[in-house]
Amino acid sequence: MSALEELRDALNVKEKNGKLTLKHNINKKTSFLPFQTRNPERAKFKNGFAPVLGQFFRYVEEVSSTFELEKEALISEIAKDVEMDEADRPHFERILEDYLFQDNSIRVFHPIMYKYIPLSDSKEAKGEGEIAQYIYNALLENESQEFSEILELKGSEHVLSRLIHQHMPQLPTEPSYRKYTASLPFIRETFQEDLKTLLTNKEFFMNHIQLFLAYYYFYSASQLILKINQFEKMESTSPTPIYYNLDWEASNRNRMATTTGFKVIMENSRKLLSHVNTLEHLNIIMQTEQRNYLELHEQFGALEEKEQTRILDDVYQWTLEYSEIVLGNQDEIEEKHTFKESYRQLQQQISKGLKLETKYRYALAINEIGKVYFLKTRGSLGNTLNVTQDFLILLTALSVKQSKISLKQLFVEFEKRGVFLDRYSKEEVVELFNKLNLIEKKSDSGDAQYVKPIL
Repeated sequence: MSALEELRDALNVKEKNGKLTLKHNINKKTSFLPFQTRNPERAKFKNGFAPVLGQFFRYVEEVSSTFELEKEALISEIAKDVEMDEADRPHFERILEDYLFQDNSIRVFHPIMYKYIPLSDSKEAKGEGEIAQYIYNALLENESQEFSEILELKGSEHVLSRLIHQHMPQLPTEPSYRKYTASLPFIRETFQEDLKTLLTNKEFFMNHIQLFLAYYYFYSASQLILKINQFEKMESTSPTPIYYNLDWEASNRNRMATTTGFKVIMENSRKLLSHVNTLEHLNIIMQTEQRNYLELHEQFGALEEKEQTRILDDVYQWTLEYSEIVLGNQDEIEEKHTFKESYRQLQQQISKGLKLETKYRYALAINEIGKVYFLKTRGSLGNTLNVTQDFLILLTALSVKQSKISLKQLFVEFEKRGVFLDRYSKEEVVELFNKLNLIEKKSDSGDAQYVKPIL
């Protein structure tokens, strides 16, 4: 089967009522992001990030997501294993219920309990599960051994914790598989570095793991959105600067968070679906998988002239065919002589062929996670990227690690993690850290001020 035949098959090209039709299928040769084109399946985080966290830990422990927890039966089963005066049993069961459940949800008293947090009881479970798999595949790279120690229930744990764990259901084994491609290297490496830091402090880990995973999902998705829109010119070794405001500071139209913040992400995200489709088509034509524009461009340059000619011809022929099927014309389609010109032309035609509401609906995925944790509505300024005090503490802990670093280096570390602050926000950070006694001064100059470790 030729590459074009495979592409037609993947898009279900067929004749209907004398006309050719196709379906915009994605995630066959390329799976970059866990975004949904259907509204009911898109995660809206009504239960926060907890359902994603639960599924992520089921991937980590390679167990099934199919399980049920019967609250009353579980409490009764645990209570039976404890000798006591029967008159005291109802009181013990109430204590047990209060300890094990909060608002009918399982209480996570130890990391080993994360895997019992269920997905939402709605179609959004699909979107939540996809995000969990994305984090596991693209950021953790399926390497779960880092969690082994923190998931171990030690003999020194509270006796009630050990008793409960003994009676929790054993979840069936379910080996994980890779769907999503590895994230941008600079994000993936920093994620794994920060995860190791987080795992050094169990209490801090449990207090911040939801926010940590939510941020890296938001950060990696945002950066990929920006990079894909840069085609082969993407800078693959460092984040594209995107600016945040601090939650408690005022802002205005001239601040970097307003001009070079979430607005830029949203503008680019509305073009994302056309790029995702284009990359799907190009990977089939080039007989590759999970390659972005930069990688495809580099690979094309390394091919023999005969194969380059075949690819250029296939992209041109497919652009003509797609335009005729979807747009009903082949107006302005030209035979390009460079690879980058040919896939840019294809992307433009695909963008025209996608419904505006579908493109906007796909882009909403980044808005959904942002508005839960990382956005703040500031009147006429709209939504700006936002750093809460809790998020700032997490960023600082991960940046500083175990030894003090200079204030100047702290902001470099923030930027390494995708959080850029203008000079006004930096001044606010210093003011807060002085109040929290996190600054060690050796002089009044910035280089001689150090930030103390939090962990």
